[in-house]
Amino acid sequence: MKKFLYLFSILAVVFFTGCNKEEEAKPVVDNSGSFEELKAMSNKTYTLKTTEGKTISLTVENNTLKSKTIKDKIVLVNFWATWCPPCIKEIPVFNELYEKYSDKFEIVGVLYEKDKDPKELEEFIKKYNIKFPITVGDENFRMAKAFNDVKKVPESYLYSKEGNFAKDYIGEVDKEHLENYIKSN
Repeated sequence: MKKFLYLFSILAVVFFTGCNKEEEAKPVVDNSGSFEELKAMSNKTYTLKTTEGKTISLTVENNTLKSKTIKDKIVLVNFWATWCPPCIKEIPVFNELYEKYSDKFEIVGVLYEKDKDPKELEEFIKKYNIKFPITVGDENFRMAKAFNDVKKVPESYLYSKEGNFAKDYIGEVDKEHLENYIKSN
């Protein structure tokens, strides 16, 4: 019985923590610069390209998110990967909240995989019926560096409709907290 509990505990810890796959998630940004250079990089505009060929422009300055393409909505920026079980587990939750609160809530799925085959990604999006925009490309990695130097996925950042930072989620998003936040704002 003790062996079973020990094994179960280990599996639970592995399952409920974020995924980390360094070889597929290498940042494009060279972090050999000074702290001031890195800080300056974090106060930039990111032009993210979606799998549908659209552009999402986000500016992050001093924990504030601004966007010309997303206005007056609560925004969840979600760093994720196709090989990550907790990321896959979040998809139905995100789809549900995205559809239910589409008038006041936006999700930006930032794929944190380098050189992902577009056809494989398209099949993945269809398989999991992803409803929210997914961004791809090198700009995702530059943005991940600015967002707390993302190394594990899933990792998400919630912003109010005014663009103020509200909460970060390391690992899976707490659906109840997120939905309550959306309802009350």
